[in-house]
Amino acid sequence: MKKRFSRLSKIVLIMAVLFAVSVLTTCQHLSSVVQEPKISFHSMVPTGVTINGIQMLAKVQVENPNSFKIPFPETDWKLFINANQFLTGTVKNNQDIKARGSAIIDIPVNLDYAGIFNSFKSLIGTRQFGYKIGMGIKVPMPIFGEKIWNIEHEGELPLPQAPRLSNPTIRLGDRNDTGVALIVSMNIENPNGFPLPAPKINYDYRINNISFITSSIDSNPIAAQSTSTVSKRLQVSYNDLRRNLASIFLSNPSSVSSTFNYSIDFGFQQYGWNVLNNALPFTLPLR
Repeated sequence: MKKRFSRLSKIVLIMAVLFAVSVLTTCQHLSSVVQEPKISFHSMVPTGVTINGIQMLAKVQVENPNSFKIPFPETDWKLFINANQFLTGTVKNNQDIKARGSAIIDIPVNLDYAGIFNSFKSLIGTRQFGYKIGMGIKVPMPIFGEKIWNIEHEGELPLPQAPRLSNPTIRLGDRNDTGVALIVSMNIENPNGFPLPAPKINYDYRINNISFITSSIDSNPIAAQSTSTVSKRLQVSYNDLRRNLASIFLSNPSSVSSTFNYSIDFGFQQYGWNVLNNALPFTLPLR
């Protein structure tokens, strides 16, 4: 009976050894056949830049060297600004990567300037900022199980620049017995690579520091990296002056002091673009 049990134990042991060798050989054979995909960063491409923000597309290339298809990777990504996490997301795709084929993972990233400036006050007034995007690419593979590749990319992106005002002038236009015309002009430069909306321009023309004409100037959007000239023609009527500012004429002057006060507002104070206020002094002839 003992001999019989001993013989059975030996048979079981031999079978277990043979099974283990078979499994090990199969796994070694499969591991030599199944190859890990090749993951590499491809590019970071801006797809749109506007006054409101930047749209970007991060691209990662995945190559499948195997003779069978593999599931399309699931990608988790995080965007950092000033070493602080700012945006996160996940990219999924129900397709497969063909045998010995390759695919590009597109990771869309939309950056809102208002959100950036609200989170990072130190960036207001700067020309660009540094960013880093970290990506975790997960691929479920036979034998290996789910494997994660971590990729990082760093770069710099532009920030919107405040428009610049130059050469504001006021000069004498047509003049006759009934009144005089004044021509006001100024240049507004847009240094950005995108158009700016038409600014809101209000003015108050004052004579002897008394408000005489108050209105606004119509303007057009300012094209990218261009300078737009804004002008306004004011018609000053002598009769209106006499009715509203009669005291001026009691001394029978030949001219009076006047000032063209104006403000320019692009509506983006959150970007650190303060309303531009200025004044143009002018001697108004009366005769």
